[in-house]
Amino acid sequence: MKRLLFLILFYGIIANISFAQKEVLNEGEELNYIVYYGFIKLGEVKMKIISRKTEGDKIVFNSRSEMKTFKGIPFVSLNSVFESEMVFQGMDLYSRRFKATEYKDDGNVIIEYKFNYDSNFVYVRKDNKGNIEKDEKISFNKNIKFQDGLSLFYKARLNSYASDNFIIPVFMNEAETSVNYYFSSKKDNTSIDLFSHDILTVRCNGVANFEGVFGLSGEFVGWFSYDEARIPLKAQMNVIIGNVTLELDSFRRAGWKP
Repeated sequence: MKRLLFLILFYGIIANISFAQKEVLNEGEELNYIVYYGFIKLGEVKMKIISRKTEGDKIVFNSRSEMKTFKGIPFVSLNSVFESEMVFQGMDLYSRRFKATEYKDDGNVIIEYKFNYDSNFVYVRKDNKGNIEKDEKISFNKNIKFQDGLSLFYKARLNSYASDNFIIPVFMNEAETSVNYYFSSKKDNTSIDLFSHDILTVRCNGVANFEGVFGLSGEFVGWFSYDEARIPLKAQMNVIIGNVTLELDSFRRAGWKP
């Protein structure tokens, strides 16, 4: 009887976690952030979940991110769009397709990844201002599921309930790499300009073992709302000019009240 009761409680907990994870990513959700270097507003980051559909035991999300520096900011310039097709299966999220477009005055740089997990390769295509620099299949070890530069954002949200450490495989700069996540169940009160009151959050520290957009690398920290939406409210990270802060400036998500 005790064994039966334990199993009922165990699987009930697992079911609740799985349900909560599925509801974190909400079709139509828009999150807009301002990037600060000290008190200087460098630019903005816009995140949107464009669609959600079911494919058998999978839920497929399409997301898009726009990153821009503001006009008049000296020495730095960024105008990029990232698109990710992400698969949620079981209790895991991974990338299926990724596209990054960097807009420049003299031409655009377009990078595309298509992950073929059944055959253990990723198809890579890189168009550098009209010149095809890469058009090849890159093999990887069996049973690896990768994150791309955008799906990482959502993967962290899904894991934010945990109090554990994770080494997450990442495909970045046309090569395999990783990011380390260190989650803590300790709660923080976090303040941002968007709200007049403190928000209860959970914290995630991490290390990016690669150089990402705008020179992102090394240690970072982020704060997620302690609720079913797990909205990233604030993050601090290292980029080419030093330490910057991302802070939620506006949002669109039905029913979310932090």
